[in-house]
Amino acid sequence: MSFLQALNVQGRVISALTLRETRSRYGNKKLGFFWALFEPFAHIAVFIGIFSALGRNSPLGDNIGLFILTGIVPWLLFNNIVTLVMNGSQANKALMGYPQVMPIDITISRVILEVATLFLVFIFFLGIAVYLGVHVEINNFLLMMQPIGLLILFSTGLGLINAAIVNYYPSYDNIYSALSRPLYFMSGVFFTADFLSEDVYKYLYYNPLLHTMEWVRSGFYSSFNSQRYDPEFVIMVSLIVFALGLLADRMTMKISRQQ
Repeated sequence: MSFLQALNVQGRVISALTLRETRSRYGNKKLGFFWALFEPFAHIAVFIGIFSALGRNSPLGDNIGLFILTGIVPWLLFNNIVTLVMNGSQANKALMGYPQVMPIDITISRVILEVATLFLVFIFFLGIAVYLGVHVEINNFLLMMQPIGLLILFSTGLGLINAAIVNYYPSYDNIYSALSRPLYFMSGVFFTADFLSEDVYKYLYYNPLLHTMEWVRSGFYSSFNSQRYDPEFVIMVSLIVFALGLLADRMTMKISRQQ
């Protein structure tokens, strides 16, 4: 089989897997896509309530809902991709008996569906904001998409590494879940890095998600040009983690075949 033929087969497999994932997640549930909308809405509503109770204004712009939206969508993209990739092979064991289906195909299909879902969610909430009379103007769409692309690579790589670990230590998914929860409060979902003191920032600097949030908001808000995100650091970490994830996936597949 030539390279182009193999690529065509893989493309058809990924398309079929993506369609299967879509039906499984949304088609077989009564509320379907509603849950994809409810999760970010719940986060936004909670933080609007907290900021209002504390009498605080939005750190950026004049609408706290938009500010939280630009933080919660990247966070959900990261968290959901890692979780879906980590559990992908275990949740699709029945498909592994088909010679055309590879673990990486399941990973790609799940990532594609999650990216498409959250993109639609983001557009939906922006549309709601415009309908409600909120001024929405994306300053630099391409600048905003650069960190999102790197975040997808980083999340996928971390998910593949976790999947390799779970393959040998099934309880690791619970350990990772517990360890990752503090990241929600340390990644700039509801604050900007300028809010942090130097003593705190020097430790959080090593959190690539914080840099990603600053980068995304620098592209979204024309009035914001963060000096506290390091693009080179995000690029380096994302590529290294993604490469390690692919290596872990390949090694796990080889060991499974030998067994």
